[in-house]
Amino acid sequence: MFEQLLSQSPFWSQVGPWADVVMTTRVRLARNLPSLPFGSKMDDADVATLESIVHQAIITSKYFENAQFVSLNYCSSDDRRFLRERDIITHEMELNNNSSVVFDSGQQYSILVNEEDHIRIQVIKPGLQMLQAFKLADEIDDELNKYISYAFTDDFGFLTTCPSNVGTGLRVSAMLHLPMLTAAKNMGEVIKLVREYQAQLKGIVHDATKTVGSMYIISNKASLGKSEIDIIEEIDKVISLIIDLENEARDEYYQHHKDILEDMVWRSFGILTFSRSMSYAEAIEHLSLIRLGVILSIIKNIELSVINDLMIHIQVSHLQKIAGRQFASSEEGDAFRAAYLRKKFEDKE
Repeated sequence: MFEQLLSQSPFWSQVGPWADVVMTTRVRLARNLPSLPFGSKMDDADVATLESIVHQAIITSKYFENAQFVSLNYCSSDDRRFLRERDIITHEMELNNNSSVVFDSGQQYSILVNEEDHIRIQVIKPGLQMLQAFKLADEIDDELNKYISYAFTDDFGFLTTCPSNVGTGLRVSAMLHLPMLTAAKNMGEVIKLVREYQAQLKGIVHDATKTVGSMYIISNKASLGKSEIDIIEEIDKVISLIIDLENEARDEYYQHHKDILEDMVWRSFGILTFSRSMSYAEAIEHLSLIRLGVILSIIKNIELSVINDLMIHIQVSHLQKIAGRQFASSEEGDAFRAAYLRKKFEDKE
């Protein structure tokens, strides 16, 4: 299974609409069973019952005939980390032996079992494709509902563990690459827009201290009192406005500081081409600048999908599977990462 996943392009590698700014779009639907307590109150018997119910639905429905059901209890910590790096499971599931996941061979969706809610249907699309992602998630939701009853009331809608998900149970988000707004310290404008549209913004954080790679996730705050289409349209609107701000910042900076920007991009290219040790955070920072250079045609012989792909494969569990061994130390991992990046960039000079 893991060899097959490693040979396939992950979500980020693909290039979708507005890919210069929007890396991926994610739609998630939270569902719970009325016959079982919420996750925090479940005992071992409840967990086994939930897994059995979902597994039976998956093997019964022809819709899921190409899907794999994986109980994380039987996966090593490295395998769970690999699935999390791949965005097939979440960080919470990586640390939870009582979770399971269903995902299709094409990585179009994953069904998270016993994460925070009993079931979370997750669809990730490249670029800005919120409506398309929702349609697929909704289709999967309807199919599961043929075999599994959901906790639902007319007053509140779908009942969820976290109050912010009550209602539609819908969380839509997008990962944005905002290097110029970050460099120009104009993220205040973005935060203002996000608050105006009652959304939330967080950075891609490394070691819980620093946003790396100028990448951010924007998502809706709540799902109660609005329809799914209302939520999608609101988040789509604020993302479109942020795209305009970032593109304006890129055009203005490149027009007035062309030499400085090109120097920054080529320095990052040179560092990745010749370094002998590279941490994940440093690699992401340099790949972020190279990604911008590809978009602005400063670098002309590298496809955007290649950079997106590297951002996935330089994570430690991916590197260990590429190397075919566990790294004995972080230093060994950093050295292998540098060698891996050198090989990718040496023939691009």
